[in-house]
Amino acid sequence: MKDAFVFLVVFTSYAVWRNHRFSHHHQSEAQMQMRQHQHEQHQRDDSSSLSSSSSSSSGGHGEKRLVNENEDREAFESSDEEPVDPSPPIPPEPMMMMMPPPPLPPPLAEKTLSPPPSVERQQQPEEGKEKEERDEYEKKYTILPKPDQSNIPLNAQEVRSDSNHPQWMKDMWAQQTKALTEEAKKELERKIYEGAIPPELSHAKPGDAIFVTFATHSVRDFAKNWVNAARRLKLEPHFVGALDEKMLEDLKSWNVPSMLLTGNSVLANRGVQFITAGSAAFKKMGTVKTKFVQDLLDMNLNPILSDADVAWMRDPRAYFNKGTYGKADILVSTDCIDVPGDKDDSNKCAHVNFNTGILHIRATEESKNFLQAWKTKVATSTIAWMRDQPAFNLLMHEGVRGHALENAIKLKDMADRGKEGFRMVYYAANATVKLGVLPNWLFGNGHSYFVQWHHKQFPEDGEPYAVHTTYQYGDDGQYAWGKRERMRQAGIWTADDREYYEDAHTKYLVVPDVFAQVKHANGPGGAKMKTVGYGNGDYRVAIERHFAEDKVRRETVRNLLALGKLLNRTIILPEPRCYCDKIWNNLNACRAPGAEKFVLPYSCPMDHIYDLPSWFRSGLKFREPGFLADSRVPDSVRNDIIRVNVERRRNSQLVLEGDGAGGEKTTTTNSFDIGEEEGKSSSSSSSSSDVQLPFGFTAAMAEEALKPFSSHAVLEFDYLAEEGVFCGFHGKEENHDFDASVQGALSHYQYYCFTEPWLASNAPRSGRRPNEPYEPQVVKRHCGEMDTSMRASGKVHLGVIEHINKKEEQNLKCTCEFGFGVPTALETVAKGPMCTHESHS
Repeated sequence: MKDAFVFLVVFTSYAVWRNHRFSHHHQSEAQMQMRQHQHEQHQRDDSSSLSSSSSSSSGGHGEKRLVNENEDREAFESSDEEPVDPSPPIPPEPMMMMMPPPPLPPPLAEKTLSPPPSVERQQQPEEGKEKEERDEYEKKYTILPKPDQSNIPLNAQEVRSDSNHPQWMKDMWAQQTKALTEEAKKELERKIYEGAIPPELSHAKPGDAIFVTFATHSVRDFAKNWVNAARRLKLEPHFVGALDEKMLEDLKSWNVPSMLLTGNSVLANRGVQFITAGSAAFKKMGTVKTKFVQDLLDMNLNPILSDADVAWMRDPRAYFNKGTYGKADILVSTDCIDVPGDKDDSNKCAHVNFNTGILHIRATEESKNFLQAWKTKVATSTIAWMRDQPAFNLLMHEGVRGHALENAIKLKDMADRGKEGFRMVYYAANATVKLGVLPNWLFGNGHSYFVQWHHKQFPEDGEPYAVHTTYQYGDDGQYAWGKRERMRQAGIWTADDREYYEDAHTKYLVVPDVFAQVKHANGPGGAKMKTVGYGNGDYRVAIERHFAEDKVRRETVRNLLALGKLLNRTIILPEPRCYCDKIWNNLNACRAPGAEKFVLPYSCPMDHIYDLPSWFRSGLKFREPGFLADSRVPDSVRNDIIRVNVERRRNSQLVLEGDGAGGEKTTTTNSFDIGEEEGKSSSSSSSSSDVQLPFGFTAAMAEEALKPFSSHAVLEFDYLAEEGVFCGFHGKEENHDFDASVQGALSHYQYYCFTEPWLASNAPRSGRRPNEPYEPQVVKRHCGEMDTSMRASGKVHLGVIEHINKKEEQNLKCTCEFGFGVPTALETVAKGPMCTHESHS
């Protein structure tokens, strides 16, 4: 996956290996695979790839949207999950191979930038009150003496050539690259602080906590989103380190404090596109970052560092200073996705890497010494992947017995453990620094926020302070499409210009969420089963529902795209509902290892179910789910809705969430009516609709029926969920061209391999038997051969349950299923028996 953000999250190989060995959740079999592997269909995130670089769709998620610049809003684990099947992908269709790369996004209008705040910095609390509160906390814990550092073994995260580790892991540690030149090293030792703070940092005073990010011009819109949040929340002082001249020019025009960082010359010849995780330039960017942080500490500034793909929701400074965290030299976020385990605060996430995407460093002597070691590690290492985050993790685990850090504090009342103000602080880096690990539900990652939606499911646990868009897919070498769409879908993206929401010439087409979601049958004894549990057999229920949902959703979206093209309207995607997580690993109860108990179904990000670059490559006109709920959309659009009632397919067995209790079809009224409960739409008879269309309507029929309503902002169809509901365009060639234009967007590949039947069949393929090498390739481990081989030999039919539907799990030959099926081509549908409606003539 292509990256260009400064804080790259790259798992160290031994950290990944220990995830498999030591996780109480059988975690990280996929994380063991550190080899680069490209699936053209598999768009996924390198975890921090940007570190420099429900209700109806007309009414859902309004509370998630950033509306006014002065309002506080709620927010969103970084995994370097790599596909673990290194065999080449099945060649794409010739049409796809000829497609041009996606266009780069257009320049962002300057008016999308929030104005500078009227105050320079948040007023600090009175010293007396602050001291009184600090004293109250300190009565409840004690600082432990440093652990004995004699006879400490070698760093448990390092992999040596003579060690008992898989060969691929040893090979990775043997991969070499050039260290920085002596000239570059000298430049990185040059100080920007010579007794006086530079003018670009003069707005920060000694002792301040300063919010900092870094950006190249290729990610200027992410930098803009970061600045908007900083201004809205009055996170003052703040600063954006420019890594190229163009970015510096933009920041100056936005009136954002910035400078071209010392050491910038080591970044020469990096090009304008995203810098890849494997490039030498990316490693050099890490040295620039660590050098600048070192300069800030020399100025007695306390940087709160975050990647530009972090969205801030609340000011964290009071939280950072409260209780035990006030004793830490460094605070860092985590890649852990186990929220219950992290809340327990008893080292259940010790096997997971720290994520430097959110990092607070205090200007202590201990921190300054660590920064020197950190910078030196990145600059001098010849290990190819030794960038800033792997180096941070390795250094923090120096002098550690095993894998869990030593506690630096002792609570007097263990009932306080995990509570705010009493989170554990650890000795790290040969007990030279005290380290606090930030909770993964308050400083969210791309899984805890965008997949688990922990802050929505359990609001009593508190509103997040920030989210880092990790654990995601859908980016490519040109742009971080997946990151941006996640933020848009969550309503926390503020870098789009006003025309994105207010363009008077844009008309919309929508299907309410509840008419793009399946109403599933009840469980045993008629019990309601809205959610899926995590018992031994629940994976079957989950994958069946997952594929059923996707079939309805993909058919609905295909028909929306067709009608959008026909009527020259921009479609608004329905909220996608998923019952299985997307991850290149085993699944436990259809959930990622470590997150076995999060609530299913979940509102899944677009990058879980679509090949996002194909959407932009094809120039498809769409808006994210929940778009009409965003208050930046004018009322004149949201309230100007024409409802189109479509006749149901005769004898259809499909029941949608929007259907009545008896299965009869209903239509939705305005989902924005005050007083309606979120996630529900009121229903009425089909006579409340403005337009009626028969099942199997054609382009000509739609044009004629809808022509009188062409000036209205929104057309809302209540049913597009089954094959044959729309019979295509005016001719064969037009249908063929449309099918070609959406093939890539509607195609997406993902395997789902289940731990439960694999263990029930005694894991016969590989990876569990004594004296057998661990098999890192997930599908081969579950099915005995690579998925590409299975697909080529016709053993896989996407979107069909065909391998785990045997009665006796012990005899299963394959314990994976494969998604996703694609709708029948519109060219074929138009010639089929369902498109012979009597009204066609």
